[in-house]
Amino acid sequence: MAQHTDVGAGPSGCTLPESTPEVDTVDMVDQATQVVQADLAGHHSLREQASNKQAAPVTAEQKPLQRASIEHALPAKDVDVAQLSFNNLTDNYIYAVGVLKPVFPNQGLQQAFYRAARTLKVSEYDYYLVLSFIDPANGVRPYFYIAEQIKWVLSIHDIDSYILLPRSKQELMCFIKALKPTENSLLSVLSTAIGVIDNSGLSQELNLPKVICNNLFSQTLDSLHEKLKAETGVTTSVIQDVLQGLEYQPNNGRGNFSRAKNYLAYRYPDIYLTTHALKNGPSANDLSYFLNDVKASYSDLASPHVIVDLVLTYKSKSSRREKYYHCSVDVTHQFPFVNAPLQAFMPLTLMTG
Repeated sequence: MAQHTDVGAGPSGCTLPESTPEVDTVDMVDQATQVVQADLAGHHSLREQASNKQAAPVTAEQKPLQRASIEHALPAKDVDVAQLSFNNLTDNYIYAVGVLKPVFPNQGLQQAFYRAARTLKVSEYDYYLVLSFIDPANGVRPYFYIAEQIKWVLSIHDIDSYILLPRSKQELMCFIKALKPTENSLLSVLSTAIGVIDNSGLSQELNLPKVICNNLFSQTLDSLHEKLKAETGVTTSVIQDVLQGLEYQPNNGRGNFSRAKNYLAYRYPDIYLTTHALKNGPSANDLSYFLNDVKASYSDLASPHVIVDLVLTYKSKSSRREKYYHCSVDVTHQFPFVNAPLQAFMPLTLMTG
């Protein structure tokens, strides 16, 4: 690892030469006097310039940047409000859901894995048993070095999307755990990766963006359903409606809208409770509503944070009536959180109409 050196620091171990040429001290004093006079003249000049700047009127170019001017600078026409300069920063964050798979960077490491599988007398496709094996004699993981050198690829909707780099051994252990086959289920294990894009460049072997993964948790859709039903008591159909409304499958987890939706899908059970309550009213006379649409936009609040507003539209099954719910998610940093909880509201266009 390259050693960091502060800018402007001189080389270590510098010594003065053994002998220096003789210098006329009178000339040195004259030169020093001239330098001091020049510095004083420059100092007075700078003070005059500063006073002139303070007295000068503020022009339009010097005024603080207003929201309207930021909006005109946005490249996308459908973005109505700018979230200051944080948009450029949040583009490097991901909150992505996909299938994690190991890829060997070279044949030598692949053959080492095959030898380990034969030694343990397990299938050459059972990555979990090999990489998680602990020698009962000494408590050592003899094949952990293979996991450290593997390329961990996150595939989203059958498309290889990212190479995940574990931040520490703890994250690498989560990677290995994600390879454990499911019991009594044919569904793939889905891993949610939270991290930062590594701007050092694409992977040379796979030509994919690299992500420094700071957190990873895994589950199947079956286990997600069971967990949500245990926490909220909602039905499977409600869970499917919510995941579909949040664009679960085509979501690559990199944009601010995608990150906000993925966070709500896996970390905000209130959205399932609301959908369940609207679908199954408290009495038989109440109308049943289903989740019809989810729209995301940037908040128009003046804030240094990047806030994503989400509006959920519920339609009645037996009439043309609609209900609207709103919540907002703060995606300024790599770990999103709910800024405003989900609650009923009336869109401004309906109120004015």
